[in-house]
Amino acid sequence: MPAQVSEGRTNVYWATAVANKAAPTVAEITAAVALTTFITKSGVQTPITTNNVDSAMISETFDSQVTGSWGSEIELTMKRDNTADTAWNLCVYGTAGFLIIDRFRNSGTLPSVGNKVEVWPAQMHQPAVVPPAANTLVTFVEKFAVTSQPNLSATVA
Repeated sequence: MPAQVSEGRTNVYWATAVANKAAPTVAEITAAVALTTFITKSGVQTPITTNNVDSAMISETFDSQVTGSWGSEIELTMKRDNTADTAWNLCVYGTAGFLIIDRFRNSGTLPSVGNKVEVWPAQMHQPAVVPPAANTLVTFVEKFAVTSQPNLSATVA
């Protein structure tokens, strides 16, 4: 597969319910709130934190390690909208649900059966307004606690 850019080919949805993280349904994604048109170009941050565990014994001079735990905290940077303000109004502290990220279809195109997506069980934090600056949109940052292990290669059912 050739390399592709993110612009115009990323979709982000907020779903209140997903029965199976490994296989979200087309109906669950269709019922979700589409956030794609509110998110800035660099506004999807899904960093993975990884930890290693020291496994060396006193009898060894090499400091060996094995893989340990991992986690994530998601951050979306979104624009405010002076009419409906859909994204801002959606973000309520403590709200639990699922972020579904589709990185391979044209923006605005729903994934179909067999497509790959990421499913992130998450809880919203308090949205934070980004300070104003010259020649910028009015934006805010919404951080999400990832509440259980995400499925980064879910197949749409």
